[in-house]
Amino acid sequence: MKIVDLSHEVKNGMQVYPGDPEVVIESALNVDDHGVNVLSLHLGSQSGTHLDSPFHVLNELATLDKLDLSRFVGRACIVNATDLAPRSEIPHECFTSASYNDCSIVLVRTDWSDHYGSEHYLAHPYPTLESLRYLLGLGITTIALDFLSLDRTPENPKDATLENHYLWSKENGIIAENLTNMRNVNEETPFVSLLPIKLGASDGAWIRAIALSGLE
Repeated sequence: MKIVDLSHEVKNGMQVYPGDPEVVIESALNVDDHGVNVLSLHLGSQSGTHLDSPFHVLNELATLDKLDLSRFVGRACIVNATDLAPRSEIPHECFTSASYNDCSIVLVRTDWSDHYGSEHYLAHPYPTLESLRYLLGLGITTIALDFLSLDRTPENPKDATLENHYLWSKENGIIAENLTNMRNVNEETPFVSLLPIKLGASDGAWIRAIALSGLE
């Protein structure tokens, strides 16, 4: 069995969505003074590799604790959408040409994770409403991205919209963002785990995203 880590490391000052809480990790206790090492963490629920519950964008929708754990694990198909221009729409054909047999999760690979930690990471590609409706029509409601957001991240924050989030979330969909390392997933339909921290009635939580291949 091969395990591919699809998660970014959580560390001080890591890149977050503009306006989100900064990530601060400090020593709270240490062996010399307290007998044990313990870290203190300050970060937002949307920091690093994470998933959104529908509640993230609309108060009346489901919080993380209302989502069945089976929604976070399963066979995944991969939509290949590499070599795209900054802030471009992912061509609809990338979605329609993929195979979705026996898949409950879609991984959207753009390799934009290569820019993680830089200003250029904000200029990621993004899917269209047409493509998201196509996936929903296939019964797929869990999508995982190797870039910052399901929606376009504009240069001017005042121009931001959440129309993709709204569409997906109103269908009780789950969105995982900021994955990485998708180029190392060699199996066509890997088994994927996006299990979140048990954060209760929240807008989302951090995940250790992994892909497993070679399973019987």
